[in-house]
Amino acid sequence: MELCVHCDEAAIPPIYQEDDKQMAMPFCCQGCLTVYNVLHEKGLESYYEIKNNSAAFKRRSPVEVKSSQFTFLDDADFTKEFSYLDANGHRTMEFYLEGIHCLACLWLIEKLPEFVPDVIISKLDLERSVATVVITENGKFSQVAKEFNHLGYRPHPLKRNQDVMDLKTKEERMALMRIGVAGAASGNIMIYAVSLYAGATDHFAQIFNSLTVFFAIPVMVFSAYPFYKNAWSAIKNKTLSIDIPISLALITGVAMGLFHLFTGVTENYFDSLTTLVFLLLLSRYFLQKIQEKGLSAQDLHYFYQSESVLRADESAPSEFVEIHSKFIKVGDILKIRAGEFIPADGEIIEGSSNLNNSLLTGESVPVKAKVGQKVFSGTQNIDHDLLIRTEKVQDETRLGRLLKNVENGWAHRSQIVDLTSKVSKYFTLAVFFLAAALFVYIYQKGDTKFALEQAITLLIVTCPCALALATPLTFTRALSKASEQGIIIKSDEVIEKLAKIKNIFIDKTGTITHGKLKIINFKTHKETAIPLEDIIFNLESRSRHPVAVALIDFIKGKTKRTLSTDDFQERLGQGVSGKIENHFYEINKSGIFEDQVLAATYQVEDTVRADSQGALKNILAHNRKVQILSGDKAEVVNKIAGEIHLPTEYALSELSPEEKSEMIKSTPHSMMVGDGANDAIALSHADVGVAVLGAMDISLRAADVYLTTPGLIPVEKLIILSEQTMKVIRRNLVLSLLYNLASVIAAFMGLINPLTAAIIMPLSSLTVLLSTVIGTKELRSLWK
Repeated sequence: MELCVHCDEAAIPPIYQEDDKQMAMPFCCQGCLTVYNVLHEKGLESYYEIKNNSAAFKRRSPVEVKSSQFTFLDDADFTKEFSYLDANGHRTMEFYLEGIHCLACLWLIEKLPEFVPDVIISKLDLERSVATVVITENGKFSQVAKEFNHLGYRPHPLKRNQDVMDLKTKEERMALMRIGVAGAASGNIMIYAVSLYAGATDHFAQIFNSLTVFFAIPVMVFSAYPFYKNAWSAIKNKTLSIDIPISLALITGVAMGLFHLFTGVTENYFDSLTTLVFLLLLSRYFLQKIQEKGLSAQDLHYFYQSESVLRADESAPSEFVEIHSKFIKVGDILKIRAGEFIPADGEIIEGSSNLNNSLLTGESVPVKAKVGQKVFSGTQNIDHDLLIRTEKVQDETRLGRLLKNVENGWAHRSQIVDLTSKVSKYFTLAVFFLAAALFVYIYQKGDTKFALEQAITLLIVTCPCALALATPLTFTRALSKASEQGIIIKSDEVIEKLAKIKNIFIDKTGTITHGKLKIINFKTHKETAIPLEDIIFNLESRSRHPVAVALIDFIKGKTKRTLSTDDFQERLGQGVSGKIENHFYEINKSGIFEDQVLAATYQVEDTVRADSQGALKNILAHNRKVQILSGDKAEVVNKIAGEIHLPTEYALSELSPEEKSEMIKSTPHSMMVGDGANDAIALSHADVGVAVLGAMDISLRAADVYLTTPGLIPVEKLIILSEQTMKVIRRNLVLSLLYNLASVIAAFMGLINPLTAAIIMPLSSLTVLLSTVIGTKELRSLWK
């Protein structure tokens, strides 16, 4: 089996650049061949040498080069919202790039300034697949995006406007300043505290004590301000926050320290308190940095939207300009070309076509639409261009309301996060009562000073920071690491659901098999009014289904005519049909029909991936039941099931999209793995939908997970990720609860003081952080 020179996927059948197959190199698809030629034209052949000499970072899919001018990127409104200026007045935009996989990609992306005018800097974050591009005042981001697209990396602009970046920079500088002040002050205070502990007396003791107060004031007022702010906000909202006991301990400690200063007592708590503030701020800063890695829910939101649409120019209504769908307004006239998704609700004012409403209604049968009819965002136009006048846009559309629910799902935390949050709040309340009880217990013995010290110690040492960090930190790392592996997961709730999955349904194309279909045993049974090549070309060239692509490849090189086609229809998973020169033609899995009479038959061949059997065995070892759901014929599906050693009773064939969906809906704890476009109905009805093929923007509308690489291995990784992540979360919760229990006992026994508590408390958070970073043996193996 030959491998594609560009993407290393199996070339079935191989496409050669030259006629001499002995000398030419194989490619799996026309997209990879196109990118190969582009790289050679630009003198970037070293890409392949670097790729072959470097360890693969992550596998990639065959390239799909899409025709788009990306002119909407140069629109003033779009540029203002999606880019920002640096200190030199140069404009910066960030792109998520599909297809990033190794160090050769890094080399290629950072070569961009050498062959794209006005590009100053092009940097790639290999782990996140995010490119940061800086251009001059005269530069155009549309040129950058077109170049990325030509190189085989489909670009998705990320929202990073000036206000957001300025606020982020300001907040980060302020956070670092607070940390710096706390660190410098606590270091100086510790020097004077050592002198006091060593026995400094009289005049020196008073001076050192005064200096500790002097250095502590900016820490207690400036550096600790976020704790007071959060605590006060929680009190106003009548909720409990982990910052309340911290603030109470700080305020009480400061009051006691000042009291001791004015009464001549040399002991104070500022060494403990400033160290506590410094370590807490530092740990929260690092947590924030970890959470910033990976793609945010806001980034995924923009993948949902059609990136561009043609809108009638206000000054010349007969001409159309490309804009981003975000900037569509009510009353705009939009041109929706065949194959495109409608980005807004509206009314057809010109043209008629068949529409695919499966994403909205769950029905695979296309619906005929004509002038005067209402159309909805998320609907795919199948065969003819339409002009529509928009009536509802963005969140007001039918799809917008659905996506709002999806985004609310992203904001809705998983059950285990909610549980730990509630436990933290109740624990905070319990700490107050325990501190009060400890104070009363020691006070009754006549030692007021020690009673207050131990109460402060308990408030500090039992702060439930570690408990609150245990779950979100683990989820954040899991989502970030998954993104590095080319697995895009919408939310942490999906990981929790994945761990509970018992039944996995798989559409074989692109998962078990290579998804590169080949037509075999093509037989003609009757002569048709027009050549079979013309029938196939005029019907199947409008479809994106893998069988349609295979049929178009089959007639490549043969003479074909573009003919007028009426009443074209594509039924998802069933086939295509239409009228050509007064004859009704239909192509489905049974063959090609002319006026409902069989004219030709064919068989489709797809090869099983070499790693499918091993990956399936590993998935089954995790106590999951796996079934194939396919629309193909029984003999084809059974043959593939046999090759991977899956019992034939678990290989279900000749199923319509609705039948797949009904089976999934009737099976609890189910996961569906399939094509983001063709299996949209089934994906949306599963507890967890995993899209393997198709455009990222379309796939993320229907699925919970998008895999940037085909095959069963990413599915196996998902199972391991979910199981081991939940294992780490449980371990972190046990560690934090044991720590807090031990701390309470130590405080009641008088074994620790405020300084010890100030050191131990951040160490508990550090323990949880290390536990999360270390993970498990299986997770470490997964991320290699």
